[in-house]
Amino acid sequence: MDNAASFRLGYVENPLPGHEVARGMLAVPYITRAGVVTIRFRRLGDGDGPKYRSVPGDPPRIFNANALLVPSDHIAICEGEFDAITANEAGIPAVGIAGVSAWKGYFARCFKGYKAVYILADQDDKGQGMEFAEKVAEQIKNARISPMPPGHDVNSFVLAHGADALLDQLEIKR
Repeated sequence: MDNAASFRLGYVENPLPGHEVARGMLAVPYITRAGVVTIRFRRLGDGDGPKYRSVPGDPPRIFNANALLVPSDHIAICEGEFDAITANEAGIPAVGIAGVSAWKGYFARCFKGYKAVYILADQDDKGQGMEFAEKVAEQIKNARISPMPPGHDVNSFVLAHGADALLDQLEIKR
């Protein structure tokens, strides 16, 4: 529950006019030092329609950009907001990118100066984790691809094995 509050996750019960498609969805704000810059919406449970919705015309952005301000010699890049939230909870500063097509080359500039940039590659049933990781790693000199075990993304791996298992996989000491 602390993560829900610290990442300002919310539930859309009564959407503003024009945003009715978000009714019943989870609101995932993208927050920077300037405040909330956009919100993505995630469908809860199984159902019809897309799992995620963005504000129409909104450009791709880095989720949890404030992790770039954390004093650390390493940072993680995850495919998705919830994997980034989970990695942060495990003690790894992490950002999220909303899928392969949302990565933009100019994002790479944000990761200069780190000793290590861990790209936490999903190995779940969607099958794009390594494609995402390789695309990002091509553009970041200090990138280290760390695939999750088969059948897992960061969130499911930490839920099954604990935060220390993720730290061990990356050889990060607490």
